Order: sequence, then C-alpha cells, then structure tokens
Amino acid sequence: MDKREQLLHLLVEALSKARELKRFALKPESRARAAELVQNAKKTHAKIQALNRASRTNGKGLDEAALDSALDELIETFKDVNKKLDELLAKAKE
Repeated sequence: MDKREQLLHLLVEALSKARELKRFALKPESRARAAELVQNAKKTHAKIQALNRASRTNGKGLDEAALDSALDELIETFKDVNKKLDELLAKAKE
C-alpha cells in the first residue's frame, strides 16, 4: 500500500469512528463537534482524492519530495486522530 492509499485508509477509518461516536448520547455541543469532525474528514477525503488524481495525471508543480514529506506528516496526524477517537469511543461505551 502506498502512502496515499494508507492516508485514505486512515481517513476513512477516522470518519467511521467519528460517525459511531455521533450515535452516542452526547451533550449537544459534543454532538455538534463530532458532526463537525465528520464534515472536516469528508472535506479532507475529497482533497486527498483530488491530490491523487492530480499527481497521477499531470505531475506538474508537484515536487515528489515535498509531496512525500507532506504525506508522512498527514499519516502521522491521522494515526493520532484515530488513537484519540479510539479513546473517546472506549469512554463512550463504558
């Protein structure tokens, strides 16, 4: 699995967890924040898909080293997001 696929996998996983978290009986402000997280994840997913298309089709202006570095940072970020979502889900299920 290349880095773009790994990032998409992590993003879809985070989106799934955020949706699950939204189902719990949360305070209105927490429910709103979970909904916002879902919307932000959807927007990020769309941007990553556009980046994938652009990098496959033209490659103009895309410095491979910069793209690789950005993907590494995003992967680490979404690993942290998934970890935090796992912790929140565990607390919500208690």
